[in-house]
Amino acid sequence: MRIVLMAINARYTHSSLALRYLRNALEIRSLQRGLDYEPMLREYHISQPRLDIVRDVAARRPALLLISSYIWNAELLSLLLPDLRALVPACRIVLGGPEAAYNPDPWLVGHPEIDLIVRGSAEAAAELFCDPSFSFDAYPGRYVELSPTPFASVPFPYRDDDFAELAGRYLYYETSRGCPFRCAYCLSSREDQALEEKDAVTACAELDALVAAKPGLVKLVDRSFNAGPERARLIWRHLIREHADSGCRFHFELHPLFLEDEDYRLLANAPEGFFQFELGVQTVHTATRAAIGRGGDWPREKAAIARLIALKTVHLHLDLIAGLPGEGLPELAQSFNELMELGADQLQLGFLKGLPGTALREGAASFGALFQAHAPYEVLRTDSLSSEDLSALKRVEALADSLYNSGRFRADMKRAAVLYGGYFTAYEAFAGHAEGRGFDLRTKDRMKLAPLLEEFLSR
Repeated sequence: MRIVLMAINARYTHSSLALRYLRNALEIRSLQRGLDYEPMLREYHISQPRLDIVRDVAARRPALLLISSYIWNAELLSLLLPDLRALVPACRIVLGGPEAAYNPDPWLVGHPEIDLIVRGSAEAAAELFCDPSFSFDAYPGRYVELSPTPFASVPFPYRDDDFAELAGRYLYYETSRGCPFRCAYCLSSREDQALEEKDAVTACAELDALVAAKPGLVKLVDRSFNAGPERARLIWRHLIREHADSGCRFHFELHPLFLEDEDYRLLANAPEGFFQFELGVQTVHTATRAAIGRGGDWPREKAAIARLIALKTVHLHLDLIAGLPGEGLPELAQSFNELMELGADQLQLGFLKGLPGTALREGAASFGALFQAHAPYEVLRTDSLSSEDLSALKRVEALADSLYNSGRFRADMKRAAVLYGGYFTAYEAFAGHAEGRGFDLRTKDRMKLAPLLEEFLSR
């Protein structure tokens, strides 16, 4: 039986980790059980023409089509399903991934093309489809929830022939699944997402295999890579010792409270830019953190971040979220100012998403949150932020990306922050000035930005 595993990535440079797990598990299980299965991975991206994607899938003549659904591909996938059904009418179509798995009703009602939605790990799905007794007729509701597969039993997701196909693209990897935190806006906060970690020896060996493929960037998708500080240090030490001259960079999501003195000493000896750290601060306000189940200790986190920045070896990316419970513009401004003053390499102002399956989505009425009806479910307003407020924050976000994250105008905006009594007020004022000149806030063209900024500062 020919099985097509279909991924629709956000960009060409991205790749699907989940479907590689699924492909490998299908091959192993079908071989063990003497099944004539032929799994085939096909990756696309959301900027491709719909008809090209549909024709390419149809040309594979699948008997079973397994599709990975996420918020970034939901709209395109919704448009593709009727055409896929028309071109491969006898094919069974199955959706997995968080978008369909945690939000099945709209998909099942709106898309009779779907034969089954599966919630659970890729490995558990492979077990289901390789069960000789499996039948779609056993699931008249067209939905099945599977028990998780122990992460320790999951083999390395990549094969040698993957690396040639992925040349020039990100390689994704995970040393853990689940998360120790219970942030209400995140699917990893669910009870079925308990933290499971690979041992450091296994992780180092698998990372060696990835580096041998000569990628530019290995992006680890662990929610809090350093939740086990000693294990994290062992892996970092190995990468520095064995691969400092490889030309490869490694991206990690960390929590600053787990950093210890030994970590700073180790990271001080890392090659500059070898490690990229993403830290989800989200908010500096204790009350908001309590409302979303995040906890933490901002003064201690701030000190840890400042210490990381002072090393000058790690590329540091900080995240904020607009739209959290009880936070209006004044609260956002304080968080924005404090993070800007730290001087990390990048500051990303993101916008809350009410993901189906999260506690925050279920409790949206408690803080007057209204979200988009369809993916990506971005916040439209809250009790504390109007639609107009969020539009203003979008302008600040665009300028922070153009001026701060580009690294080109930091001294100018520091000067503006002094003149306007804070970074947030300065960015707001410059956004108003730029719009008054009919300027596209999204541009990163230095030759256009420089004179406009100088005009703004000389007013």
